[in-house]
Amino acid sequence: MRTISLETMARLLKGVLKRGYPQKTLNAINFGKPKYLHASQAYFYSRSLDWNKQLSAIMQQKPVAVILPPNIATAYIPKSTAIIQVQDTYQSFWKIALWNWGYVSPIVVGITGSAGKSTTTEMVSSILKHRYNMVKTQGNLNTYSFLPSYLSRLTPKHQVLLLEMGMKSLNNIGKQCAIVKPQYGAITNIGEAHSGSLGGLDLVVKAKQELADGIKAGGILWVNADDTRSRKLNLKRCKGTIKKFGIYNQANIRAHRVRYSAKGMTFDLHVGTQKESMFIPTYGIHNVYNALAACGITLSMGSTLSDIKKGLASFQMPHMRLQFFKDRSGRTLINDAWNANPTAMNAGLDVLKAIAPTQQGVAVLGDMQELGDYTTTAHYLVGKHAAKAGLKQLVTIGKYGRLIATSAIQNGMKKERVFSYYRHDQVIQHLRKLSAQSVVYFKASRSLYLEKIVQALRS
Repeated sequence: MRTISLETMARLLKGVLKRGYPQKTLNAINFGKPKYLHASQAYFYSRSLDWNKQLSAIMQQKPVAVILPPNIATAYIPKSTAIIQVQDTYQSFWKIALWNWGYVSPIVVGITGSAGKSTTTEMVSSILKHRYNMVKTQGNLNTYSFLPSYLSRLTPKHQVLLLEMGMKSLNNIGKQCAIVKPQYGAITNIGEAHSGSLGGLDLVVKAKQELADGIKAGGILWVNADDTRSRKLNLKRCKGTIKKFGIYNQANIRAHRVRYSAKGMTFDLHVGTQKESMFIPTYGIHNVYNALAACGITLSMGSTLSDIKKGLASFQMPHMRLQFFKDRSGRTLINDAWNANPTAMNAGLDVLKAIAPTQQGVAVLGDMQELGDYTTTAHYLVGKHAAKAGLKQLVTIGKYGRLIATSAIQNGMKKERVFSYYRHDQVIQHLRKLSAQSVVYFKASRSLYLEKIVQALRS
């Protein structure tokens, strides 16, 4: 963030500097993250967190200033820490973020999609990091409410703002675009994720349309030429240039000779008359599509095929996306349990089928949330896909996980190879009986915390 004095900050926030030297300066702020508080920051109180926990961090770190509402007692705040009182700390956080945004002008990249946006963002970052200083989305903090934390981190040295654009409701992506106006963007695909909270699959399309509508005039948007629902986008409304990536249909960039290798995927990238062999250190055709989206964005920004090849080969998958571990008995565990929707779960089953030795693949699948009226159908279709995945065993957990199990049996999987549970300890006990050659894949929505089962097996 640009340097600002306490006096200027208080005036900007329409607050009152209750204590502190007016000309004291700072260039870093923290909203509601006491765990990451440092002495050089100004800390903004969050009403969603326990005040005692926030106060403890303030007392320990002694930040430059705290921004508080009038109803919070200040007696225990260190004397060296300035105090600014405001009516609404979250709105004040937005004000300082927008103030900072007004003084910087990075290239903005926006990436959305029902699946693959985090992976694509990491791929883009890996390709660009040697050419640009950037601020990018952290973890899964990708909705409108988190945007000010990224805007406030920008300094004049940053050339790129790389945003994974998620949403929980309509107009979430639209509001982000109205502020940052992306020059480059990609819609990885349009699937079932959040269809329940939005009210149906057609509204998922409408939500992703917001990035197409929000691309800056003269910018470039990349879309998936092979994705059926992406064809429902009204691309004529986009003020930028539309370009496409794909494997099967006509596109500006395409992947040919896609194949599994010992440690990931290889493919030939075709861009016009140019061709370059590529490798990504993760598995799945779906991740090749993510790589193509990243290739499109970075080519548009001036990266060479050599830059892209190096960046893709060295990128690291986000946390709990196809992460491989060995447990104490030698079994291979694949933690893909960050979240789940039918498209992503089926893609994971395809990966398991491709890499597991014959009849050694075991899928641990659980409930998929936020699917609304599509919930029953979605779990049935995953079960149907699992029945054809050549699994040694299918293990399900949860109420809707049992629907996956029932569907798998109805679609031809032998009943004695299907097991359904409701608790972690039951699944752990079951998996510990598997042979050391087993390859076990984990996928479910966040609320099931399947990573705890992975941790238990590794400990």
